[in-house]
Amino acid sequence: MVKIEKIFFKFSLLLPENVISAFEKLMVQGGFAVSAREYAGYAFLLSLVMSLAAFQVSSMIIGAQYGLLVGLFAFGVLAALFYLLILTTADTRARKIEEVLPDALQMMSANIRAGMTMENAIWASSKPEFGPLEEEIRVVSGKAFGGKPVTDALSEMGTRVRSSRLARAVKLLNEGIQLGGETAPLLEEVARDLKISSMLSKEIASATTMYMIFIVFTAVIASPVMFAASVYYADMSDFISSQRSTQLPAEGGLGSAASASGGFTSLVGSGGNTADQIKPQEVQQFAVACIMLTTFFGALTISEIRYGKLTRGLKFIPLFMLPALGIFFGAYMMLRSLFGFLFT
Repeated sequence: MVKIEKIFFKFSLLLPENVISAFEKLMVQGGFAVSAREYAGYAFLLSLVMSLAAFQVSSMIIGAQYGLLVGLFAFGVLAALFYLLILTTADTRARKIEEVLPDALQMMSANIRAGMTMENAIWASSKPEFGPLEEEIRVVSGKAFGGKPVTDALSEMGTRVRSSRLARAVKLLNEGIQLGGETAPLLEEVARDLKISSMLSKEIASATTMYMIFIVFTAVIASPVMFAASVYYADMSDFISSQRSTQLPAEGGLGSAASASGGFTSLVGSGGNTADQIKPQEVQQFAVACIMLTTFFGALTISEIRYGKLTRGLKFIPLFMLPALGIFFGAYMMLRSLFGFLFT
């Protein structure tokens, strides 16, 4: 019986090597135990199956031409979600390491001042409260005790963690070790710089709070309400246009038809051809698409302002998009209930 892992591995062979390399790097940085090829093959197979299912269903509903677009869109979305899963996991793990890294460096400095060697100081600083950093410290210590230079072991740790702060700290530490300087003061200075950098990031986040509030208000509240008013206006215009078209034959005469054609059609369309007019359903679809795009990029913008990383804004997308759509439909229904007498 063929194992399911072998099937995933065979499907991963259809993917380019650079894609597999990117998956492998992110999975190492995220602390995944599964093979990169198995994960990539599983993602590719599931995305392919779901896209084919979406194509079949949409072809029966809206036709094969649009069904192909829906299938390709479903494949792209699912593949992106699998990639974003390991990307966000790697970023989350890096953030946890950055939070405890200054304390770990200070502990290493204290161990060196107590008379330990660099290898023993690193090993003694692996504490359970450091979380993912404990695992990395143990890996570095194992390689150092196995005969690999400490600088090389630390450099490899910098590649296993998706953190620019850790990479800079490792670079400074390695340069100090290679130049033969005192390691304990260097570790303390690096830890102090990391704490200052963290404090500056928090100050920047608090200083830009008003900008973030404005973005949230615009994307989640103001924009949906304005789009709801636009959709209601389109409904009202379509209703009035249909009422006028039914009243024109009863009024009789070419003069009334000409006056109606020159008067109201400027509001809802051009000329008297109703086929060229924009339907309220199309306006509503456009509004929903704009709200989704606005909230999507609004979440990424806030993440870039507050954290300096776009990927950390992915978790805000559903928190922005769903309330915004709810406000849009709620405001639209409120307008319909308040001014519904106009449609009678």
